[in-house]
Amino acid sequence: MVDARKPNRTWLYVAGVFAAFWIVYLVLFGPRRRAVLEDSGMSQPAAYDWSLLDLDDRPVPFSRFQGKTVFLNIWATWCGPCVGEMPSIAQLAQEPRLRGKNIEFVCVSTDESSALVRRFLEGRNWSMTFLRADKLPPVFSTDAIPATYLIAADGRIAASEVGAVDWHESRVISFLEKLAGPAAQR
Repeated sequence: MVDARKPNRTWLYVAGVFAAFWIVYLVLFGPRRRAVLEDSGMSQPAAYDWSLLDLDDRPVPFSRFQGKTVFLNIWATWCGPCVGEMPSIAQLAQEPRLRGKNIEFVCVSTDESSALVRRFLEGRNWSMTFLRADKLPPVFSTDAIPATYLIAADGRIAASEVGAVDWHESRVISFLEKLAGPAAQR
C-alpha cells in the first residue's frame, strides 16, 4: 500500500541524474569555443615582476620567461572547464610546427596546494611547465578561469581568452608562429 502523505520523488531523482550526466558530458565532450586571437599590436605589457611556486613550493620568478613567446594559462584542478581544455593545450605544446620556436607553455594553477596539482598530473606526460600562484598581478587577474594570455617575445600581451577553448587548431598554431617570428628560431 502506498502512503498518500509521502510524495513520489522518482521523477525528481531521474531528472537529477540526467542533469548530472549532462553537465559531465558538456564539461568533457561538449562543444568548445574557438579562440578569437586578434593581435592589434597595441596590447598592454605583461607583468614579469611576480613570483610563482614550482610543484615543490620553490619560488620561480616569472621573469625567467621574459624574451620568449609565452602561452600562459591560469587554471585550477577543481575547475571543470579548465580540466576540459588542458588536453588541447598539451597537444598544442607538442605541435611539431612550434618546436624550436622559443615558445613556453606555462600553466599556472590557483589551487591552494601544490599537492593537488601533482595529484592531478599523475599519469600525464604533458610537456608544459606547471606552476602555482598564491596571487596574480593585476594584468593577469580575471573574474573567471580558465584564462589564457598569449605574450609576445617583446613582452606585450598579444591576445587573451577567458573560458575553455579548443587550443589545438591551425589558427592558434599560426598565431603563435607569427608571435614567435623567424628570429625566435633557437
